[in-house]
Parts: sequence; C-alpha cells; structure tokens
Amino acid sequence: MMKKRAMALLLCAALLLGTAALAQEATYVFPYEGFRYTQKEGETVLTQTNLHEHEELIASLGTTSEAILASYVASGIVMEVIPQDGGQIAVSVTDAGAFADVQRMSGITQERLEAFRAQFEESGLYESVALTQTDPVCVRLTSSAMYASMPVYSLRYATLHLGRLYMITQTIVGRAPEAADDARMEDVLSGMKLLSTVSDPTPVPTPVPTPTPEPTPVPTPGVAEVLASEGTMEVSGVPAYTNDPVITVTGVTDPSAEVRVAVDDRTLGKATAKKDGTFSVKVTLPQEGDLVLAVMTDSAEAMLAVQYEMPMIKLEITGPENTTFTGENIMVRGRTEPEATVYIEGKGMSTNVKANKNGDFSIRVFIENEGSQTFSLRAKAKGFRENRTEITLTREFTLREGIANFRKRMQSVTYANLAKEPEKYAGKSFMFRGRVEAFTDYDGQPCALVCVDNVAVGEWKDPVWVVLTGEEELSAGDVATFYLVGEGLTLPADSRYARDSSEAEAPVAAAKYVAEISKAK
Repeated sequence: MMKKRAMALLLCAALLLGTAALAQEATYVFPYEGFRYTQKEGETVLTQTNLHEHEELIASLGTTSEAILASYVASGIVMEVIPQDGGQIAVSVTDAGAFADVQRMSGITQERLEAFRAQFEESGLYESVALTQTDPVCVRLTSSAMYASMPVYSLRYATLHLGRLYMITQTIVGRAPEAADDARMEDVLSGMKLLSTVSDPTPVPTPVPTPTPEPTPVPTPGVAEVLASEGTMEVSGVPAYTNDPVITVTGVTDPSAEVRVAVDDRTLGKATAKKDGTFSVKVTLPQEGDLVLAVMTDSAEAMLAVQYEMPMIKLEITGPENTTFTGENIMVRGRTEPEATVYIEGKGMSTNVKANKNGDFSIRVFIENEGSQTFSLRAKAKGFRENRTEITLTREFTLREGIANFRKRMQSVTYANLAKEPEKYAGKSFMFRGRVEAFTDYDGQPCALVCVDNVAVGEWKDPVWVVLTGEEELSAGDVATFYLVGEGLTLPADSRYARDSSEAEAPVAAAKYVAEISKAK
C-alpha cells in the first residue's frame, strides 16, 4: 500500500509539472493543526478537504480521493505541496510526546534542542541527522528505501511548536537529496506561518458511566449432587455446574441394561450398558437453569442436580482507534464468536451484520450532523448468552462542511436592515464579505471592524464589528467572507467608514467561520 501510495504521488507530481495552467495563489488556514500556508505561483497544494477539486487528475492515476484521504489520515498528513519545478513535499502534524512542553523553537534551550536532535539519531531510522539554520530551527533527516528496484529517498525537516511535532517530508526518486531539494524545503517552510494559538475542537462532554453491578459469583465446578437413588445405579462424569451444554454421563448399572438420560419427561439420550455394567451417554442439556437430570433403567434410577449457564458471547470493539472523525461515516470494527450476528442500534440506524469465520465484523456508521452519538451493539449466537456494549462516536465538520451546514439556516440580510434593526437579527445567521479596517477588544475577545461595501476602488463603507475567536490570523486590509451570528446590538465606529461621514453605530456580530481570505498586498 505504501509503495502504491508513494509511486502514485510521484506520478501526480510529474503530471502537475507537465500542465500548462498554474495554480493561483491562495492562503490555506489549518487552525486545529496550528499553521497556515500561503501558496506560491506555480505550486499545487493538496489538502484533506480539496481533493474533490482534483478528481480528474486523481482518476487518471488509477486511484480515488477516498484512498488518498485515507492515506493522509493514517499518516497524519495535513497538506502536500507540489512545486512547479519538481518535488513532492508533505506536511504532517502530531503530538510532540516528550517535547510537548516546547512552545516555540526560538525559546528552546540548547540542551533541549540537542535532546530533540538526539532522539532521531538514536532511533537508528535515519542515515543523517543534523540541525538547520532555518527559521524556525529544524532537525534535518535523510533516509532511503527501495521500491521496485528503484531507490526512493526521504528528506525531512522536523520542528516543534506549541507542543506539536511538525514534519516536512520530501520524496525524491532515483537519487540522493541535493542542495536544490533543501531549497524547496526551505521555500515551503517560509510559506508556513505557525499560529500563536492552536484551536482545540469543541470539547465533548464525557458521559458519566453507569455503575457496573458486581458479577454473580460463578459456582465452582464439582460433582453433581445425587438427589435420589434407587437400585443398582452409580453415576459419574456429571458436573454440578457447566457452561457447556454437551456433557457425558458415565456410570455402572445392571449388565446389558438400557440406560436412558432425561430432564423432566424429555429424553436426552440412550445407551446400552456393557456386560460389566459400565455405560456412557453423551447428551445435550435442553435449556439454562437448575436442572434435575434423571439417569434410569427399568429397575434403577439416580436423580442429580445440574446447573447449566450458557457462556457469555465475546463482544469487543477493536476500532476505530479515534472515535472523533470527519466525513459522513466511520467504520466500527470488532470481534465476537465465528459467524455470530452483531446488531447495532442508534439514532436513525438499526441493522445487523454477520461475523466472519474468525469472528471479525465491521459496520459502517453514518452520523448526519456534527456532534456525539452513542450506538448500542449486541452479539448473538447459538449456544451463547447475548452480550452488549456501546460506543460513542463524534463527528466534526470540516470547514467546508461547517460552512455548508451554516448556509442551510442562513438568512439573506442587507446592511441597511441590519444597521437599522440590529436587535431583530440577534441569533440569526447571515453572511457578509468585507475588508478588515481595524481591531479592538470585545469582552476579552478580539474584534475586527469590517466594512462590507466596496463603494469604489480602495474605498469600503458600511461597518460591522465582528467578534473573532482569535484563530483567524487576520490583518488590516485583508478581505474575507464572514459567516456571522447577530449579537443584537451596536458599537460606535469611526465616521470615515459611514456613507455620510457622520459618527456611525456599527452592528455587532460573532464570526462562526471566516473563509476565502485574500491577504492584503
């Protein structure tokens, strides 16, 4: 799989180099991963959310956007940059582990920097390990492998920021890394802006676990108690407690006598005693519970107490490892008894699947909206007691999905109506595209003054105070699309932003999403 993935992306790079059309400049913001990247002229940038824009190219490679997305998720890849002059550079972000306390490379001590470098050297995975003079400082790593008799080299730059490990990786085919490859790495690094804060997803309340009752003690296996006996009948091989429905009743009675084993009036099995009186009858117990087993001939009988309890069927969930996901569905995997039936129920879902001969099963679970849902799983098979378990899954919208969902409830609002009756739009969703003019503070949160009407070249009017989350990385002069929820009030704004040049009362709205940012020249 890794071979196919590596070669597919190399082919992707080759095709992109051959195309005449150049990608337009754009800024990609990754708030959860703590950085943004400004695309340069001629570069192609692939992200987890824009693969659909390259469907034709991906199809020509004999793969799918779903397959590439899966490899991105598995490898922690946030984006890939394919420069016009060659190269294939991926950026992945993971937790920094033992270096989670490092906030910025500019403030790291020399001792900690050396320890960061040494951990890669001691791993034995790299052919060379050295520090760079880049900003921020990185550890430069090289390694190589063979794919289909062709050497493939990896050049990596590793750095730390806000407790995260940033790994920039360039794949090079058929030759060792050269100075030009390092120049490409530094070019990508220069285009990355490490944000001052990393946005955390909205925390999901931790469900309070239901207290688990103490399990009923399992009786100690032993010999079944003889409740009554008559004539020549000695019984052995009958357990006092069993969770196996099949038992073998042995004993001694009259020679050549017919032996019958029964529960109530139901005969479970028969056998003929040998000439020495010994017998053996294999029977299947009819139901769970406290049973009275009768072993009899025409002239003798023994009654024994047997407790039979079916074994609990195995049911364990083995995946997904991370129950928080993006996209419409996620695969739930588990293990039970071979060919058992597993039922799953939850909001808008009720279905079942059959486990394979190894007991493995998988069920695709769909969650329509953002948030957490709990699903109940139940396993059932002949000869076993049912078992149940639960899994809570959390769907997070990508920026694109969040905006699409926001648009469903968005109202069409004119600035004139909003400014005239701001209280009418309290809690309402709407959108404006405008230019950032200035910044202030609003109840401890950053707030931007945004003018939403471009009345002339370089002249913007109609101000709105936009309360930000702090992760937008906006600057004065930037033009962006703001997806807003009205606050129902106004704040004073400079008269130069009003159409009539008088002191203005600008409506206030909170930014749910900020997208399509055009940076100021």
